Amino acid sequence: MPGVDLYRNTGPEGSVDYKIYQEKEDKNLEKRTDRKDHELRKMFLKTGVISHAKGSAFIEVGDTKVEVGVYGPREIPKRSDFSMKGILSCEMKFAPFACSTRRGHQRDSEEIELGLLLKECLESTVRMNLYPKSCIDIFVTVLEDGGGVLAAAITATGMALADAQIDMYDNLVGSCISVNQGRFLADPSLDEEVSCSDAGHEQGNITIGYLNTSEQVVCLFSQGVLSSTSMDTALN
Repeated sequence: MPGVDLYRNTGPEGSVDYKIYQEKEDKNLEKRTDRKDHELRKMFLKTGVISHAKGSAFIEVGDTKVEVGVYGPREIPKRSDFSMKGILSCEMKFAPFACSTRRGHQRDSEEIELGLLLKECLESTVRMNLYPKSCIDIFVTVLEDGGGVLAAAITATGMALADAQIDMYDNLVGSCISVNQGRFLADPSLDEEVSCSDAGHEQGNITIGYLNTSEQVVCLFSQGVLSSTSMDTALN
């Protein structure tokens, strides 16, 4: 059996990975028959899912499932200097079973990068001037990665902050789109994201954090090779 997983009972020595028996699907984007290019996946939202957190939210977008917990604001212990603005602490973590390959318990580079992007969104959204010398802790757990993880995490975090009654300038939502040689796919699945991230063509994935009422973009994350025209069309 390839690899050794210390957290599970290993099979016989002659066993093989079950994935070799799975039928490989044709990932041709021309066969997106379940929905049109501009249609979104089915979404489910719920707040108050973590009893001991001040605010929490759960979002399910297609196969993507994300849970967010908000704790605080709390006083920062042993801090001598006074600051009129509070501090945001944001941590994003994939559950070990969230992806097809088992994730480690320690945060990797992808999780750290996504956590920093999410923190940038929140710093432009939360009114931290109302929480001097305080800290707000936000923990995001990805239960299943089915594509559009960062966009789902942004939306769920905005819901969790509202559930925790944290003052914000506006309601924060996330959105993502994939571009593949002039074709724009809204709310892509994981297979579509992977197909649009291959090098060699004008294609990529775009994720934004958006303030709905004020119509402001607080975060823009792009992967792939995209021209300015394709970027402008995707954002519009």
